[in-house]
Amino acid sequence: MTAGSSNPAIMIRVKNFSLTLLIMCVLCVSLTACSPSGQPQIEEDTVTLEMWTWSPITRTAEKMIAAFEDENPGIKINYVNYNYNPEYLSILSAASASGTLPDIIGLQPGSLTQQYRDYLIPLNTYATESWGDGWIERFNAITASQISLGNPADDNSAYLMPVMSQIIYVVYNAAMFAELDITKPTTYDELKTASATLTENNIAPFFLGGADGWQNVNLYLMLISQIDTEVFDQAQNGLVPWTDERFIMAMENWKMMFDDGVFQVGAMSNTSYPHGVNALTSGGAGMIALGSWWFQEYTADNAPQTVRDWVFDSFYLPPVQNGLNSSTPIGGMDFGYGITSNCENPDAAWKALESFVSGAGIQACVDDLNNLPAFKGIRPQNDIPESIISQLDGFANDLDTAMNQRIGRPTVEQALQNALAAVAIGELDPENALALVQAAQDAR
Repeated sequence: MTAGSSNPAIMIRVKNFSLTLLIMCVLCVSLTACSPSGQPQIEEDTVTLEMWTWSPITRTAEKMIAAFEDENPGIKINYVNYNYNPEYLSILSAASASGTLPDIIGLQPGSLTQQYRDYLIPLNTYATESWGDGWIERFNAITASQISLGNPADDNSAYLMPVMSQIIYVVYNAAMFAELDITKPTTYDELKTASATLTENNIAPFFLGGADGWQNVNLYLMLISQIDTEVFDQAQNGLVPWTDERFIMAMENWKMMFDDGVFQVGAMSNTSYPHGVNALTSGGAGMIALGSWWFQEYTADNAPQTVRDWVFDSFYLPPVQNGLNSSTPIGGMDFGYGITSNCENPDAAWKALESFVSGAGIQACVDDLNNLPAFKGIRPQNDIPESIISQLDGFANDLDTAMNQRIGRPTVEQALQNALAAVAIGELDPENALALVQAAQDAR
């Protein structure tokens, strides 16, 4: 996902004074933080690092940072958490333009990292010193493959280190399904019947946060995987065009799900967070496409009763046409961190990243069920129900064979998000929408 939009007919534009004011205020704080007068009152030999991110969620990030600081009393982290879109994307864009990026920034592999690659330092040497020459094998296979996603052909540098991985799937309220005598869908007809029954009971059926471009891409990837699990990466590498008949079929199936009433009315104006998740946990929605980060709801304070009882289960999207397969596991890196070239003490920043990836920091994240650890061999060490642990273990095992979720180039990802929105609202047919994606692929 990238900040801004080039298609006013289908993208949501944020013209919000409060957002502009937020950006100006944060940039001012960044500038003052570079001077002695802007630093908090701490011991003279203490290193202070500035860190911006959207993930993990605030409560987990605070635990992660506290775990690191407890082991490293000479390093303090000033941390700011933003909503991903538009706040985080906007603040990164503004800070990179003004030269005020903090020491550490949260990143996703592919397009987001590539957008800020010129502002990041390579981390390969640090990783080798910490984990040995074969350090990349310490991560699950799909995550390892995404670390350099989108880099120029001659650049093998790692500009981010993975923290969490994920698998995407459909979450549903199993207790609600049982009460309404709805079958867990294994066919498209069963999925349509489930949506119809939920709608008849004034419950949002398959909740789509269509205002979130990432949500639409995730659904589209599920549909592509039913046809071919390799064509997505082949298109990114220029081996097949985005106008290939397999992409067209998946785009037609995307539109079909709207036409068949699988998604709720007004889906393209809703967001996954907070709209979709709030609806699911309050009983206002029956299902939603999320992923393994969803388990973090269980460890939240004052969780809704549905979460405390954990009435949720999951399924992979069933085949939407005869002759297709159910969606394959899809995923990879959820998020990671990079060190910017502004950082005056990259050794201290690396100590933080090492903890967040393989030490006390990541253990705090995993204990809070934030998502699946990218680094192998880390499991929750607190009291978590076996039913949740077994699901997490199953998704973790899927990571080594999962289909790639990420797009390497920001312009291609934006073009695909635009294309999906245009088809969903009937503005473009699949062929013409995908031609715009191919045009972004061809542009250099």
